Amino acid sequence: MTDLDLCYMPASEALRLFKAKKLSPVELMQATIRRAEATKATINCLTFTHFDEAIDLARKAEAKYARGARTGALEGLPIGIKDESYIKGKRTSHGSLLSGDAIGGHTSTMNERIIKAGGIVHARTATPEFSCAGYTWSKRWGVTRNPWNPDFTPGGSSGGSAATLASGTSSIATGSDIAGSIRIPASACGLVGFKPPYGRNPDEPPFNLDFYCHTGPLARNVGDAILLQNVMAGPSPLDIATLRPKLRLPLEYKPIKGWKIAFSMDLGSFEVDPDVRKNTLAACDVF
Repeated sequence: MTDLDLCYMPASEALRLFKAKKLSPVELMQATIRRAEATKATINCLTFTHFDEAIDLARKAEAKYARGARTGALEGLPIGIKDESYIKGKRTSHGSLLSGDAIGGHTSTMNERIIKAGGIVHARTATPEFSCAGYTWSKRWGVTRNPWNPDFTPGGSSGGSAATLASGTSSIATGSDIAGSIRIPASACGLVGFKPPYGRNPDEPPFNLDFYCHTGPLARNVGDAILLQNVMAGPSPLDIATLRPKLRLPLEYKPIKGWKIAFSMDLGSFEVDPDVRKNTLAACDVF
């Protein structure tokens, strides 16, 4: 397989090949890092990178698969983490010059779950300053561009996470959403973005008490989004807003053929771009 084959491989398929010993986490990580270095100047979707550590962790994951040891749900996958949540001992900038090189004193519950599941944080993904924009630009990191057309934005505020997936520089990625910060980048980059219901995923205070502020996954397909969501979700003793019991989404679903689905193109009053209208109607024809 070429580097591009590996870099755009679904996360669930990579895990299957890891378990079958037909692909090594080291191979995937090396291809991902090469791709990140090749696209850095054009796309600029990553902030802090941890490539040497990621290779070491990939080797440990490789050894687990080789000896048939128990592996986590994300074991060996390169995970892009939005540069707003904390990892102990590592820098988090929030896309701001004000943050300087502040080192996290703790790991957020979301990131802790991803790491315990075997996900490898090889890079942090760009965000506008304090995640407050529908595009991804900051004085700290500059402009993040859309991999499908660098003249356009990948959206925001989780634009770095969307761009890392669209450019093949992460297998899956995290985001957060108040007014579209997962959904806008997913739309702009042709991805799946899921804003879970309030309380399903733990968050950091005081944002955990904000009923429209949620953490969630971005992925290149629905199955991969579910894979990450199932790791992120569940009650936490550090977040009083989280819901019990944990809701685990199934990985397989029955066909929807024959369903009647209500759809409005403009919700009665909004102007819709002709290309968006055309492509959306084409998608509706699938049903």
